[in-house]
Amino acid sequence: MLRRELALVLRARVTWFSGAAAALLVGHGFVLAIDLFTAGSRSVAASALMSREFDPLLGVVRPTLGGLYLALSLFGPLLGARCLAVEKDRRTFHTLVLATGSVPRLVARKWLSGCAGVLLPWAAAVGLLLLWRALGGHLQVRETIAALTGYLLYGLFATSLGVAAAAFTRGFAQAATTALLAVALTWAIDASEGFSALAWLGGAAAWSPTTYLRAFEQGIFDIGACGWFCGATIGTLVLACVGCRFDLRGGRRGIAVGLGVVVLIVASASMRAVPGAWDLTESARRSLPPAAAAELRQLPGTMEIVANLDREDSRRRQLESDLLAKLRLARPDLRVRWPPDERNAPGAFSQDEAYGRIVIRLGERSLETTSTSRRELTTLIFQLAGKALPDWSQPEYPGYPLVVEGRSRQLVLVACYLVLPLTFVVLGLLLTSTRRKTR
Repeated sequence: MLRRELALVLRARVTWFSGAAAALLVGHGFVLAIDLFTAGSRSVAASALMSREFDPLLGVVRPTLGGLYLALSLFGPLLGARCLAVEKDRRTFHTLVLATGSVPRLVARKWLSGCAGVLLPWAAAVGLLLLWRALGGHLQVRETIAALTGYLLYGLFATSLGVAAAAFTRGFAQAATTALLAVALTWAIDASEGFSALAWLGGAAAWSPTTYLRAFEQGIFDIGACGWFCGATIGTLVLACVGCRFDLRGGRRGIAVGLGVVVLIVASASMRAVPGAWDLTESARRSLPPAAAAELRQLPGTMEIVANLDREDSRRRQLESDLLAKLRLARPDLRVRWPPDERNAPGAFSQDEAYGRIVIRLGERSLETTSTSRRELTTLIFQLAGKALPDWSQPEYPGYPLVVEGRSRQLVLVACYLVLPLTFVVLGLLLTSTRRKTR
């Protein structure tokens, strides 16, 4: 039966043509990343200090995965929806459910077959990163695998959205519209980030996939982020099972949908709370200095930081991306509060005398500062514990600037805009023509 489902996906021209379009998106992101990385690399040829800032993970891998994110967001739900919606369009859905004898088994097969199509853009991204390596670019294996793992999980989740949308609608057109609206909702949540007037949407950020992709993009393998994707995917597939139960009517169907939503919320919330994260980057550059990180893990008591900074303040963004991100790796139990987000009128908070102050608590003791310096705040944490700041030295990251020009750049253009998309088109034509000959 799974062979039949895979044939519906991999022997459909729409799968391969969408894969070709996705490859163009991913390839375009790769070309832009190469050009920007090259432009910067030209200026640091004689400066070892500046070359340390050239990080291929952030300069090449992350922009390439940005194109992959757009491709998975657009085509993932559509391919997932088509796997199930095609049965309803052909009026074979009820017969297939009865023949399978198990709705969960049917949904699982449809989801797995949909994932096969959704993984085509992911494979394109892997191919382009291998091309970067062949051009002489640097790729650290562990951090690159961490980044790719995050987008693999996102692709599986996007497929489950499409399957769930198809389960509750009558055909592919309705399913595609519903699935894309769900993706657009997560984009709306992302758009609210950084605006004080939309602080009331702060809690909704926990339901945006990009919230959990950030750690992977930085080379950090976050168990909680993996848990959220797994929980959200499982919960969405449970809802798909409810939608496929055509024997449920009226109140019984409403109760089943409500229970499915509860499973989705509970699974996502509980699995994202699983602690644990590992910095897989080269030279552990996303972590605090090794000695300080080791000492922080040993400090007794609960650690809490209360930062009186609103969303539009650049100091808040610096604090979140620098100290807090690194501190959470050493102290998964860290609690962070943003009082401006808890007020009904965050904009008025800028008039408060306490604005800009950061309170650090360790157990029963606390200190207050207005500095966002990583070293100073870490020093205050150790001061609360009655200890001196440990050795602050950190392994140096050499940086890997690379100039890609001339024939090498022409090779990149041909690969991204011609070879990779045409590969998917040719494979699609070969598979679909083989199918027609065997009929």
